Amino acid sequence: MAITDALPEMGRELKFYPAVNDNPKKLTQAQIQEFNEKGCLFPLDVFTPEEAEANRIYFEKLMDMTSAAGRNNYSITGWHRSCAGIYDLLMDDRILDYVEDLLGENLVSRMTHYFAKMPDDGKTVAWHQDASYWPLTPSKTVTVWLAIDDASIENSAMEVVPGSHVHGQIAFDKSKPEENNVLNQSVNNAEQFGEPVALEMKAGQISIHSDLLLHGSKPNASDRRRCGLTLRYMPPEVRTKETDHSPAVICRGSDPSGYWQHMPRPEGDAVPS
Repeated sequence: MAITDALPEMGRELKFYPAVNDNPKKLTQAQIQEFNEKGCLFPLDVFTPEEAEANRIYFEKLMDMTSAAGRNNYSITGWHRSCAGIYDLLMDDRILDYVEDLLGENLVSRMTHYFAKMPDDGKTVAWHQDASYWPLTPSKTVTVWLAIDDASIENSAMEVVPGSHVHGQIAFDKSKPEENNVLNQSVNNAEQFGEPVALEMKAGQISIHSDLLLHGSKPNASDRRRCGLTLRYMPPEVRTKETDHSPAVICRGSDPSGYWQHMPRPEGDAVPS
C-alpha cells in the first residue's frame, strides 16, 4: 500500500515555498525563477580545480577511516559533528551565498551525507523526495549536492524530475530487497511528473534542489567512482520533533527564537561513536 506521509503524527506542512528575493547577492533573478519553476539549479561554480582535488583527497582520507571502522561507503552521514573538514565545507561562504539568495539571511543545518557510488556499484537510489525522510516542518529545506568527482550519465549522475516539487507530498512504497536501494523508499512511475534530467557536473561544482523535488540515481556501471557530498540547509523557523530546542549548526546569521542550539566546530576529524 502506498504511503502518503512517513510522519503523520507531526502534522507537517509539505508544500513548496517559492524563493522571493528582490536583492540577491549571487544568483540572478532568472536563476531564482528557475529554482521556483524547476525545483533545482545546476551547475553552480564554487571550488577551483585545486580545491576540488583537495576535497577529493579529504574524502578519501575519510573513506580510509570508514573502512578501518568496519563501515561502508554510504555510512559517512552526519559526520560534520565530529569532522572539522566537513564542518568547514558546510560553512563555506561561497556555498552559503547561493543558499542565502533562496532561503534568507539566517541559515541552519543539521544534516550532511557523502553519497559515494564505487565503480560497478550495484546499488540504486530510487526516486524519492527528501522531505519524506526528515522530521521537519515546514518543508523549506534545500539540499546542496557538492560534486567530489566528475558526475556524468556514465557514472550515475543524480537525476531529477524538474517541476515535481510543486505537487507536495507524493505517495511512495517501502523499497523491496530486490531494488538494492541505498535508501528505503521508492516513488513509482516518477516519469508521470515530468522528463528526468541528469545533473552532470564537474568536481567542485554544486547543484541545489528543493526537499520536495523527485530525484534518484541508477547503479554505477562504469569504472569511475561518483561521489557527492550533500549539505542540507533551512531557515530557522523550520522545526523538528523536539518542542523546546534542538542542536544544529547556525551557518549564517542567527536564530532569533533560540530554538536551534549552535553546534561548534569539532577539533580534528574522528569517526563518530
